[in-house]
Amino acid sequence: MRTSPWLALVLGTLAACGPTSPATTGDDVVDTDAAAGDPDGGGLPDAPFDDTDASCGAQTEHIAVENLGDPPDLLIVLDRSGSMTGPIPMFPPNFTPKWTIMRDALNGVVTQRQDNIRFGLSEFPTNDDCAADPATAVRVPIDLGQAPEVAQYFMTRSPNGNTPAAAGLAAALAHYNAIPANPAGRYVLFATDGEPNCDVDEATAATHTVQAVQALAAAGIKTYVLGFGGAFATGTVLNDAALAGGVPRPGGPPHYYAANSANELAAALQAISGGIIVPSCSYALATAPPVPDDVTVTLDGVVVPRSMMHTNGWDYHPDAMTITFFGSYCQQIMAGATGQVSFAYGCPGPVID
Repeated sequence: MRTSPWLALVLGTLAACGPTSPATTGDDVVDTDAAAGDPDGGGLPDAPFDDTDASCGAQTEHIAVENLGDPPDLLIVLDRSGSMTGPIPMFPPNFTPKWTIMRDALNGVVTQRQDNIRFGLSEFPTNDDCAADPATAVRVPIDLGQAPEVAQYFMTRSPNGNTPAAAGLAAALAHYNAIPANPAGRYVLFATDGEPNCDVDEATAATHTVQAVQALAAAGIKTYVLGFGGAFATGTVLNDAALAGGVPRPGGPPHYYAANSANELAAALQAISGGIIVPSCSYALATAPPVPDDVTVTLDGVVVPRSMMHTNGWDYHPDAMTITFFGSYCQQIMAGATGQVSFAYGCPGPVID
């Protein structure tokens, strides 16, 4: 199945015509403090005037939606070497350990996308030196809904040891070989803050690291390479590994994703994770609309007509809790040309058939 740039999952909006709050009724607000002899004294709460706003969609309540594309696998191969205890070398200085920044960023992206990506997490080294034992490297198995497990990992593990990157990547391949292949895609996110070592010399360690990425690629597993908070030379092993992994950073060189701040790390993780999600023309609704016919659907802010004949628009399909796009709108989504999908309950949109 083909991959596409991340199609953002936007919160749907539940809109209902009804009583408005004091903030929206202007001069019609009844000041109960004044009526009780306490004008604007703050001693009593103001009560809203019992009135109905004539405009449709005066109030909103956010309802989550979920893209129903098949979730790919993404195994995070994480460098937990001792250098991750240090801060990012930058000016002005920030003394937050790289491990803490990585923890927060990974927790954030896994929490956000755990319903659309089957995340797993593998570490290197597995001891406090140069080991990357395939039997113990995978700390979070690949699956949906792994945000709690990833958070638990960071609560129980801390950085130490060297950087046996080749062995860590080999352990990732061993894990993938032990589980069924996912037709929606299999990926590795190789995240490190330094050049690989734990070999006869650095040049050999670099060669073995690229060869490990090539072995993953030969098995149909693409590798994203992320260099975080380190000083990597031009032409570094990370560039070679990113090219060998089959998903280099667009616009390179550098061909790997470089991040030297918390914001850059978050952006890189968003780009990588968003790039592997397989879009679908169907979206699950977390809550049923109160009036199914009073629904406005938009793509990037443009209203999409309802098409009950499933020609060119949207409809409830295959059930009342799923909205599916058809025709040119589905093609737009599958091509990755749509950045925002929104559902607004409360106001009827156009119907073409």
